[in-house]
Amino acid sequence: MSGRVLCVGVAVLDNIFAIEAFPPEPTKVFARDYTQVGGGPAANAAVTVSRLGGKASLWARVGEDQVGARIVAEIAEYGVDVSHVRSIPGRRSGVSAVMVDRKGERLITAFADRELDTDSSWLPLDGIRGFDVVLGDVRWPAASERALRAASEQGVKTVLDADLTTDDAVERLIHLADYAVFSAPALKRLSGEEGFEAGLERAQERTDGMVGVTLGSRGFAWLEDGRLRQTPSFAVDAIDTLAAGDVFHGAFALGIAEHLSLEETGRFAAAAAALKCTRWGGRAGIPSRSELDAFLSAQSGADNNKGRAINTLMNPAH
Repeated sequence: MSGRVLCVGVAVLDNIFAIEAFPPEPTKVFARDYTQVGGGPAANAAVTVSRLGGKASLWARVGEDQVGARIVAEIAEYGVDVSHVRSIPGRRSGVSAVMVDRKGERLITAFADRELDTDSSWLPLDGIRGFDVVLGDVRWPAASERALRAASEQGVKTVLDADLTTDDAVERLIHLADYAVFSAPALKRLSGEEGFEAGLERAQERTDGMVGVTLGSRGFAWLEDGRLRQTPSFAVDAIDTLAAGDVFHGAFALGIAEHLSLEETGRFAAAAAALKCTRWGGRAGIPSRSELDAFLSAQSGADNNKGRAINTLMNPAH
């Protein structure tokens, strides 16, 4: 049975510009490509779950404007249940301007309407028991807190997308998560530690759940039974890293929903994020399940061949 994942948080519209390099000072920059596509941590995670064969639902809110209508329509096109995405009258939807350079790195300028209703009392919390996993982002912490708490009370696994914020959302939410997956900057901010192992140990003091951190090209690390574990990243030619973290979290939540081990889940999520980075266009680059399975199979084959080659060198035939 497909994993059922509820994603709670924000949905926005990204305007993405491909440029050669970031300018060293304020100037006019001419883009070599442009696209407009939906974004936002929870929304991208929901699309990832759907693309990878899971059943995804999104709880979010947008402004009652043309941008909001486009955001919701696009998410629905990916097969995500958007019946609980609310349009707020008189308010504006979130938008971002994203510059992506030749190395795949990005610079983001985001707008979020501060008057967009933060009320989360309308969320249908009783319906959470119908999911295998609830994933909350930190961009709408009031909703994530209610959903994660309700999930814990109803015996549903919880995942926190512990990204960098300017407020105390991560501190408020971490104890509600069975799995808190940090970005490296967010872990450093929470823990005050430079090294990720020490940072994870500090974060573990705040929760009984698992704590982990995405490390980009260095893979994914987590604490399991007090021991540091790590799965490597996949070597790819990165074209666009936008949404890679969101894809990791969506794939991670689906892996938990499918009862994979933590090591298998980390590898599954890292592969999904790596594949996304090879494709231009933010969310548009999220792989399908068949593409991900083929990629993982090819990687396993390469690892096996490498292992045989090393074995031959160490134990040559006589």
